[in-house]
Amino acid sequence: MANYKHEHIESEILNLLNHTVKYDIYDESLKHCSFTAVKLSPDYSMATVFIDTYDRSKIDAMVDKLMIAKGVFRSHLAKNMNIRRIPDIKFVKDNTIDNSLKIDELLDKIH
Repeated sequence: MANYKHEHIESEILNLLNHTVKYDIYDESLKHCSFTAVKLSPDYSMATVFIDTYDRSKIDAMVDKLMIAKGVFRSHLAKNMNIRRIPDIKFVKDNTIDNSLKIDELLDKIH
């Protein structure tokens, strides 16, 4: 039961963060990023949020801007979630696509 609750809260955080970046952030460059996953620590004190964007060359700048604006995201979570403690947010770039491209490249070399 606890695992379901943990996953449910991660999903709720992901949805609220995507809503926040779409409607409450006024920096147009951040509107082109999307949050792909949230990993919540076991004690619910830290949420690692994975981001991705179409323009991979700008993703590091987006992570920096998101870290500056994380207070807006935490405030939105506090207003819309019913949990005891709002987790601190850490934004990191999602390397899933890059890793899959490297694997495809290695498989092509094998053949």
